[in-house]
Amino acid sequence: MVSRKIVAAQGSEPLLDTPETTSTHHFQHWFGLVPEWCRFSHIRCDTSDFHVTSWCGQRFQIDEVEECSRPGTVTPGLAPAVRECTDCEVQFAFRNTAEPPVRVEPSDIPARIDTPSQMLSAVHLLRDGLDGEARQIPLGNLDTDRLGHLAGQVEIFARALRRFCWLAGTGERLNRS
Repeated sequence: MVSRKIVAAQGSEPLLDTPETTSTHHFQHWFGLVPEWCRFSHIRCDTSDFHVTSWCGQRFQIDEVEECSRPGTVTPGLAPAVRECTDCEVQFAFRNTAEPPVRVEPSDIPARIDTPSQMLSAVHLLRDGLDGEARQIPLGNLDTDRLGHLAGQVEIFARALRRFCWLAGTGERLNRS
């Protein structure tokens, strides 16, 4: 299987699905760079000389990812895709609507958690948010903005937790502060 590195977009290279083109560009981490359960096929939104940004809003180092086939398809010359990033699919599907899906708001939960004390703090913040919603839902108080913000915090926490678990599982020494 021939894998292709992602290169910064040239002026004529379409990155987005526009009326002129129906192609999307998928990418994923190189095999072996992250645990297999952390690999997802993302839809490319933008590139620069050093980074590629996905439709879900994540930014990757350009030398850590490869182009891949669309999930469920085979494209000659491209690596087969791993699981699709659902957030990319949703953001991409609704990109031209007047009201796009809820974007992740700034969060009190850090995107990178390196210490047990940071993890404990993030767990408490998330628990408080979930407990608050658990009290509001039975009362019929369904605020989509508040729920969307909580969903964003859950996503940030999930990514940070996967990274934290991976560091612990690989024997990386976690800073104990």
